[in-house]
Amino acid sequence: MSFDTIDLLTGNVFQVTWDTGRRCNYDCSYCPVTRHDNFSKHATLDELKANTDFLYEYIDLHMQYRDFKFASISFTGGEPTVNPNFIPFIQYLKKEYETKYSDRWKANFALTSNGAMGEKMAIKVMENMRHITVSYHAESDEKLKKQVRDRILQFHTQGPSYGMTMSVNVMFHAELFDECKSLCEFLDEHKVKYVPRVIGEEPDSKPSFAHKYNDEQLDYMKNFWKNKNAKLNDDAEAAKVLSAAGEKTTEKKKLGMTVGRPCCGSREMCLSNKGVSRNATFVDLREFKGWQCSVNWFFLHLEQQTDSVFHHQTCQARFDGTRGPIGKISEGKKIIKNLRKQLKAKTMPTITCPRHTCGCGLCAPKSKYKENYLDVVKNHIDVSVLKEL
Repeated sequence: MSFDTIDLLTGNVFQVTWDTGRRCNYDCSYCPVTRHDNFSKHATLDELKANTDFLYEYIDLHMQYRDFKFASISFTGGEPTVNPNFIPFIQYLKKEYETKYSDRWKANFALTSNGAMGEKMAIKVMENMRHITVSYHAESDEKLKKQVRDRILQFHTQGPSYGMTMSVNVMFHAELFDECKSLCEFLDEHKVKYVPRVIGEEPDSKPSFAHKYNDEQLDYMKNFWKNKNAKLNDDAEAAKVLSAAGEKTTEKKKLGMTVGRPCCGSREMCLSNKGVSRNATFVDLREFKGWQCSVNWFFLHLEQQTDSVFHHQTCQARFDGTRGPIGKISEGKKIIKNLRKQLKAKTMPTITCPRHTCGCGLCAPKSKYKENYLDVVKNHIDVSVLKEL
């Protein structure tokens, strides 16, 4: 069944991602230089603290018009834990939240990490985070990969006593596919939640980092998501969901992106068309250019190293139909002033998707048609502030 509208059923949070710096202890071939290096200076504790007021004011303004008042503040990089100021900063950030905002809306703190850290750092992470997503990269050396597996088991067994949960993103390297499958078997054995992820979701980027997978590899990925979606729908419907990926006659169709995409956070969505709907955590359609999208009501991305603020890390959609930052973190007062003005005057714009394909963020309620968009987004926000009304 095709669909023209996506609504979000679970995980209705305001998702902040904060890239604390490009410095990383890995050098994966499929990670661009704009995302990692091994030489950038660490952000100082004072530099990180200086952006806290903007972050919380921005969230607080949106929460006044959101039905579900919950924020997840997640840290990424690079690798955040290589910065010696990271844990002291998280402790400061949590204290500021508890002092000024905890009675207004709820928040938790999360981390996306490659997991290549020592046991003591892992304990610090568990003490300060409610969730960690470990991204497993098969390109690294055996010593590091063993350390990551050890940390995965440590987080899995000890995390609950700290109130922390964990999930694993297994980055399926086309040339190391069997190793990635073996890791999934290891995770299944220990009952660790994981998501198999294809590498390179933007095949038209220059250079392209998209891995090409053979038919057997694509079938493995398809069957994983078929089984996942079968829990939400009957088997026949689940088969239809993935039928678009069944033809693999061209080189482009062998790219991993053609099997569709799961929600990063395993959120459940409702995909609908003319009154007929189904639930899914996996979406076979990736092209939403021109659709009305609520990504700005569900996401915010801060990039510490470039002093940039985006509505979303990867789509980078702006209200004027272009892509890029919406301002500088250091000039956050300008962003807050303009946002407050639009909300008060009830002239808040709606984003029209400027991208050819959608990656992370596809779970944000969206529709091909404005009327349908307003019908679904009203389930989450006070639509009276929208310019369309």
